[in-house]
Amino acid sequence: MTASGTAITNLMHSADPTALATKYLEESRAALQNTNATIRIVGFIATDDKPSVTYANATRKTFNTTGFKYELKKVARLDLETEILAANEDTSIHGIFIYFPVFNNQEDNYLRNLVTYTKDIEAGGSYWTRKMSANDRSATPGEIDKKALVPCTPLAIVKILDDLGEYKNIKNSRVTIFNRSEVIGRPLAMMLSNDGADVLSFDVNGPLRFEAGRPVETSVDRSKALSSSDFVITGVPSSSFHKIRNEELKSNCIAVNFASIPNFVDERPSRAKLFVPRVGPMTVAMCMRNSIRLYENFHQ
Repeated sequence: MTASGTAITNLMHSADPTALATKYLEESRAALQNTNATIRIVGFIATDDKPSVTYANATRKTFNTTGFKYELKKVARLDLETEILAANEDTSIHGIFIYFPVFNNQEDNYLRNLVTYTKDIEAGGSYWTRKMSANDRSATPGEIDKKALVPCTPLAIVKILDDLGEYKNIKNSRVTIFNRSEVIGRPLAMMLSNDGADVLSFDVNGPLRFEAGRPVETSVDRSKALSSSDFVITGVPSSSFHKIRNEELKSNCIAVNFASIPNFVDERPSRAKLFVPRVGPMTVAMCMRNSIRLYENFHQ
């Protein structure tokens, strides 16, 4: 039985992203062998934030085990801009990671967009997010054989839902997302709405509805959104977030948590027919997929 099959059969209520990611890691390993090249990745970490450090070390280990040449560099945050610019110009480097938060303010967006789009593994810069907003699937104009990159965590969530047999139901479903960051929540809302979902997006500034990739104003509140949603996806990295109670959920919904801390009160919400407690392993697998796509599109 495949890794995906095992995850579905044995964990009908709570899905294991590590098992689901296995086939994508194997696909990346095979693709690396086919390229017959050494794909060099550099990751910059300029923080002691524990979730970021844990994610950085896990990413380095998995990339190197799969066959990439991955270097994790600890740098002072005031040196990060210089390091990014140097890596952009270094032709021996094929992909760049930055582990956020760094300053935990708008300067992080500046740093994210400083990475050249030809090395932006996480596809969080404006070049790739603009393409997603326009539903443009080509990496560069006029080259339809070169596919655009999709931000890693939104892509990971879609892949998990697809492998669990649920993404086929996304069209005409209502989805509520708690997170509207430029690198995860907003791209995910655009992706799902482009695929036909009615998406309600919440952050500290209130709700928006996404229709065909575009945000529009809405007055819907949390209670109505949750009670009517077929999919609830959360990624609020704050202990001050009012965790979602089981009774707030629609019966037989799909619930996904991608935050570093639980966003649901119950470990396994009983009203959800399927619960995904984390997506990290699949995110790493999608980062590998993007790394190979960058190499094939821009560095061969």
